[in-house]
Amino acid sequence: MVVIKKRYHLDVTDILIWTGIFIITVWALGKATGLINSPVWVDMIPVFGVVVTIAGISLKIGAILQKLNQVIIDVGDIRMEIKNVDKRVISIETKAD
Repeated sequence: MVVIKKRYHLDVTDILIWTGIFIITVWALGKATGLINSPVWVDMIPVFGVVVTIAGISLKIGAILQKLNQVIIDVGDIRMEIKNVDKRVISIETKAD
C-alpha cells in the first residue's frame, strides 16, 4: 500500500472561513465584556462575519466538487484503458493457443 502525504496549503477559501469565524468570535467576546457598545454598524458585525464564512465555505465546496468531477473523469479514462488492455491480452491468448 502506498501512502501519499500531501502538504496542506492555505488558500483564499480557508482565509475567508477563518476570517469570518474570527470576526464573529471577537465580536461576541467584545459584546460579552462590554467593550462593544451598540451602534447599528457594530450590531451588523456578526452578519458580516457570517457572510464571509459562508462565502469561504461555498468557494471551498466548489473547489472540492471540481476535484471530484476530475476524479470521475479520470476513473472513466482508466476503465477505457483497462478494456483496451483486456482486449490486447485476449488477442495474445488466442494467438498463443
